[in-house]
Parts: sequence; C-alpha cells; structure tokens
Amino acid sequence: MATSAQTLSLIIDELVKAKPLDRDAAVTLLAAKGYLPKKLTEKPKEKKVSRFASKAAEDFAEAKGIVVPDGFKGTANNDKISVKDLKQLAEGPKKTKVNASPSAQQFCRDNGLDITKVKGSGTDGKVLLKDVKDLKPTANADSDEDTSKRKVSSAAAKLMKQYEIDEEDIVDIEGTGTNGTVVAKDLKELIDMIKAEKSDESSDEEDDE
Repeated sequence: MATSAQTLSLIIDELVKAKPLDRDAAVTLLAAKGYLPKKLTEKPKEKKVSRFASKAAEDFAEAKGIVVPDGFKGTANNDKISVKDLKQLAEGPKKTKVNASPSAQQFCRDNGLDITKVKGSGTDGKVLLKDVKDLKPTANADSDEDTSKRKVSSAAAKLMKQYEIDEEDIVDIEGTGTNGTVVAKDLKELIDMIKAEKSDESSDEEDDE
C-alpha cells in the first residue's frame, strides 16, 4: 500500500528535525510515531545454528543429560557433534594402557609413583621394576646387583616364559626353595596379577567392538 503524501511529509519533517545517525535509528524513530508499516519494523528472525550433526544427536544429548564442553569439536562435517562423539563424552576417557611389567606397576602403586613418567629400558620401552626402583629415594642402590641373577626352578622358569615374566619382575620375590630359589608357587601372586590385567584388556577390547 502506498504511503500518503501527508505521511511522507511528516516522515521528512521528523528526519530533518531529529537527524538520526543511521538507518536503524531512523526506523526506530519513525516506528515510534506510527509512520512505518509493521513488516518494515519487524527484525528478521535469526536462524539458530545447531552444534549437533543431526536431530538424533541433539535428542541423545538431551536424553542423557550430556553437557558438551566449550570449544569441543565433533567428528562430523564442520566440527559438528555426532552421536558417536556424545557416547565418548558420556563414557569419559579410556584407561591408558601402560607398557610396564606387573611388578613395576605394583611397585609404583605401593610407593605412590607415576609410572607414566618413567622411561622404560625394556623391549619397546617397557618399564621394568629396576626402572621404577631408581625413583624411590630409599631404595638400596646395590640391591639390583645382589639379586640380578636369581636362582629359578625349572617349573618356575616355564611359568615365566609362558606369562612373559622378565627376570627384573622377580627381583622382589622371596624364593622359598633351597638357597632362596624361586619356585612355581612363589610366582602365584604375580601370575594372578597378569591374568587380571589380561582380563581387563579383553573386556576393553569387547567394549570397543
């Protein structure tokens, strides 16, 4: 609908009088006077941009009450968050598998040491007991030399080979055989620990599938 000559004259008078700084100020001024049509004064609706890759992902986050951290980038296109990303957030970080012998891990737990900061001297950087014993101030520096070569029974030796137990892993084990020889029963606790760790690793792999 065309604006009447009278209304146009009033609009011009208002603009000359008020001298608005910009278009928005002029629209606000004229709208308050009722000189402009409603469509011209309505602000365009802003399109909401979702952080989620799909409606399913958005519904999943709401249903599970998952709070997405600020700055989190998803694996979908344009860093959008997928259902897979949300599941990983819900599960939390996975346990980091440490390349260390069972006895080294146990020693660190007993003495409050961080095994992840230890540089291993074993195969593929495996952390051995001797590597972590050096970290404890009270450890006897000569103890490794005195016990580096342990007497091991044939049955115990087979078990060590079967469970990939290094000589360094049995340094702290007190042999109950003749002259301190390490026998099969002396390795029971260490082997039980290894079995438990393998069981945990199998569970993690099944969860990943």
